[in-house]
Amino acid sequence: MSNTPRTHLHAVSDPYASLDKGDPFVDMADDERARLHASLQRAEEEITAGCSTPAEDLVRELRAARSRSG
Repeated sequence: MSNTPRTHLHAVSDPYASLDKGDPFVDMADDERARLHASLQRAEEEITAGCSTPAEDLVRELRAARSRSG
């Protein structure tokens, strides 16, 4: 068995490999960061106002749709 690192296989086999690279937002431009924060703020306000769908309901709907099509 070889001791050669298999870094070329890591990226292909692990779709989450890039998630441990540190702060994914470090390269964001100021305007991009401002849009992101505004979007998150709107989402939080919608949730607080009751304008969201509970995750359990979404999962139930997706499973029902999958069972009908499969």
